Amino acid sequence: MRDTTRIFIPIPKVRNTHCKVEIGGDDQTSRVIDSKFVYPTTTGIGTFSLILSNAHGQLTGKYFAGDVVKFYADNVDNTTLQFLGRIDFVKDDIGENGQFLEIEGRHRAYLLTEFLICHSVTNTSPAQILKDDIDKLPTDYGFTYTNVSSDTDSMNVEWNHKPFWDCIFELCKHSGFDCYVDNDLDFHYFEANSIGNANDAIVEGDNFIKTKGWGTDDTYEKTRVTVMGQNEGGLPVIYTAISDGEGDDIKEVFIRDGSADTNAKVKDIAEAKLEEMTNRNPQARITSHGLETIKPGENIPILIPRQKIHGEYKIIQLTHKFGAKVGGWRTECLIEEEETGVSRMIYKVSQQTRSGIKSDNPNKMLYSYNFDFDDDSGTHSSTAITEGRLKTDGGASGTWTSDSKSLDIDAEHYEVRVIGEALVGTKYYVSVDGGITWPPATLLRTMYTFPAAGKNLKVKVTLNSANTQINTLVVLFK
Repeated sequence: MRDTTRIFIPIPKVRNTHCKVEIGGDDQTSRVIDSKFVYPTTTGIGTFSLILSNAHGQLTGKYFAGDVVKFYADNVDNTTLQFLGRIDFVKDDIGENGQFLEIEGRHRAYLLTEFLICHSVTNTSPAQILKDDIDKLPTDYGFTYTNVSSDTDSMNVEWNHKPFWDCIFELCKHSGFDCYVDNDLDFHYFEANSIGNANDAIVEGDNFIKTKGWGTDDTYEKTRVTVMGQNEGGLPVIYTAISDGEGDDIKEVFIRDGSADTNAKVKDIAEAKLEEMTNRNPQARITSHGLETIKPGENIPILIPRQKIHGEYKIIQLTHKFGAKVGGWRTECLIEEEETGVSRMIYKVSQQTRSGIKSDNPNKMLYSYNFDFDDDSGTHSSTAITEGRLKTDGGASGTWTSDSKSLDIDAEHYEVRVIGEALVGTKYYVSVDGGITWPPATLLRTMYTFPAAGKNLKVKVTLNSANTQINTLVVLFK
């Protein structure tokens, strides 16, 4: 809920609804029996569903997964694009009431639920992490971040092949920001409750239709939060935030966050989570006649005197409904708090489990070439493989070159990881042209680019100490 002292005087707007539903470029507005276009902030990218009249099978076989669906709605000329989606599933149904075509899909940003992120970073602002992750997306996807606002917070992340939107959710929970992607694939990242909509309102006696579930849910309120991180040496760092009004009834939650490596960071997480779980906002689904300009995450004035509702509330999810069954165009707003069920609880447990795992593959490499040195292999020059270790043959230096590995792809990028003893001074080289050129590598989890992509992979190691022993070595590449 937005804290404001503004005086709100509702001025009724003219309603002259114009809607259009396009499927694969075809105007199918007149066939729409029921439709829902769900557009959330932070928690997801959005979905849609359609039920179309399909008498005599006129639409059977006409639309397929991947086709584009557009929903336009306003009070002027149906040119305001409210939702743009991609079809996932087309079902042809026949029942007692006739023949219908059912279509389901997601917002055109659906690839953000398919793309996995590998990222390891410390003391970086969530806004910068978001931009860096957007830059990891293939450029032909078309995502931009012109509406990503800066923040002053900082955090550590350790993400192992984590779905992109799960990363968004974690960033927003840490920073207190909200995020959604518009129909042009531009990211909007902004402080929660910072944007007020001055063009739309929900007012009893004007456009208000009904409320459902108005109230404050105490089920998930907690009185203390314990957070456990770990320092650089792997030892636990623990802090418990306790509510001033805890009393005799203790309601606690435990969070493990492997990226929190100092007392200050663990304390910040605990206190922020306690604040979230003790000062819960009212929640409800409020249905009105169609709202033209509202966007997810915005605060909208709501005035319903009979329920003593008067304020500016955040819309965490809006659902545009349209069709003959609906009675026209309606907008359902989910305000302030998400509805929590079993599936949401399982998701949060999964999030908590993953947050305690260090990222082993921050550069999102796709393949590896591993050497455990259990058997003799490669070419030696004053080196030897004995007792599962690569070392010199007793001299002060030596060079070992691996056998060639024929790849199925043209490798463009690489990095090297090594476990052993007395590795200082050891040099590593990786070739994808069979040993013609040998670009170097270090052991800092740095991704390098080959001068030219290739499929003939070899590794060369130069040992510069008789004390050096390599137990295992791996080249990661993509």
